[in-house]
Amino acid sequence: MMSSMETLAPEPGENPDRRKKPAHHARDVFHAWMLEGAEYAKPLGMPKLAPVHVDPGRLVAFSDAMDPKWRDFDCFVHFFEDDCRIERFWGNPKAYINKLGKFQGVVGLDYSVCWDFPVALKDYNHWRNSVCTYWLQQHLPYAVPQARCEDGDYESVLAGFPKHSTIAIGARSMVRDLADRAVLMKSVEHIVDFLEPENLLWYGSDQYGVADYPRSKGIPVHVYPAKGRGNLDHHGGEA
Repeated sequence: MMSSMETLAPEPGENPDRRKKPAHHARDVFHAWMLEGAEYAKPLGMPKLAPVHVDPGRLVAFSDAMDPKWRDFDCFVHFFEDDCRIERFWGNPKAYINKLGKFQGVVGLDYSVCWDFPVALKDYNHWRNSVCTYWLQQHLPYAVPQARCEDGDYESVLAGFPKHSTIAIGARSMVRDLADRAVLMKSVEHIVDFLEPENLLWYGSDQYGVADYPRSKGIPVHVYPAKGRGNLDHHGGEA
């Protein structure tokens, strides 16, 4: 029996990296249906994401934006929240797409890929982040790819990301601790060198020189300080 993640055999002359019609299983827990028409990047088979060119003025957290009382749509929605707050999107993304479409755009998902996680869990969350961002790009005007990586995996994890695009980086809870800060700064170096982004949307603190490397390369870094629930995250400009 064909599983939900197997690729249909390409027809003669067909691009083998593109799955025109994903294989469906009666219980598609892998969400293959979200990858209709996707092309894939080796070696991990991450969906290729499209470049985006934006500089949002403000960001709002997904959990706030989806509150039935929320009515301010002149901003982008971000997913830089605890995994438990964004898991409902993965469980039923179609339930949220209409309201997300009222906003100017979104920043792609940020499931945790903590440096001390098992490799299999990090790869799975990297994959979920890319799958959801790909799907959002098919339905919304703007869905900004959000990037994270480590020394040993950056080429494979970032293979499906666009070059010369706006890229988002989440620095929330990664700056104060010395070990976390070192991982963040090395990750940023890999992202900048590999993707050569047009500009960076930086969510969280940029203290202690954590964003100095992209700035040294002349890349604009637009800072959005992390806020508590109920508050918009305003554009902090370039510090």
